[in-house]
Amino acid sequence: MESDEELMTRVALGDEAALGLLVERYTEPLQRFLQRWTRNRVDAEDLLQDTWVRIARGAKTFRPNQRFRSWAYRIALNLARDAHRRRTVREAYVANHETAPTRTSEDTIDLRRQVDALPESLRDVLLLRYYAGMTESEMTEVLAIPNGTVKSRLHTAIRRLREGSDHE
Repeated sequence: MESDEELMTRVALGDEAALGLLVERYTEPLQRFLQRWTRNRVDAEDLLQDTWVRIARGAKTFRPNQRFRSWAYRIALNLARDAHRRRTVREAYVANHETAPTRTSEDTIDLRRQVDALPESLRDVLLLRYYAGMTESEMTEVLAIPNGTVKSRLHTAIRRLREGSDHE
C-alpha cells in the first residue's frame, strides 16, 4: 500500500485516482474532527469539501518530507477557525441589531460547553488529541508550535475542564 505522501506526489502530477484513495482514507476522520469543532454537521460537511478542494489545489505545494495527515488536518483546522471567526462577526452584528433571548437558570454547563468555552488554542489541542487521536508530535506539526507548548496547552486545558466540573 502506498503511503499518503507517495499518493500526494501522484496527486501533484494530476493523478485523480491517488486523490480518490486519500479521500477514502481521510474523509471520515476529518468529518468527525470538523463536526466536533463546529458542532454542526452541515457546516462540517461544507468545511470538509473546502478542505479537499484546498488539498487538491495545493498538491503541488505539498512537500513529500512532511506528513500528509498533519498537513490535511492543518488545512481543515485553519478553515474551521476562519469560518468560526466569520460566524462570530456575523453573530455580533446580529446581537447589536436584535434582542438576544435571555438565558434561564435551568441552563447547565456540560463538558461540551466547557470545551467550547476554552480559548481556541486550548480547544484545538483537546480536539486534535481526543477527537482526532493525534500524538503530541503530530499536534506539533499541525499547530506549528513546539512540543513543550503542546504539552503545556493540553495540561492547561485538562486542568480547566477539571476545575469547571468541580464547581458544578
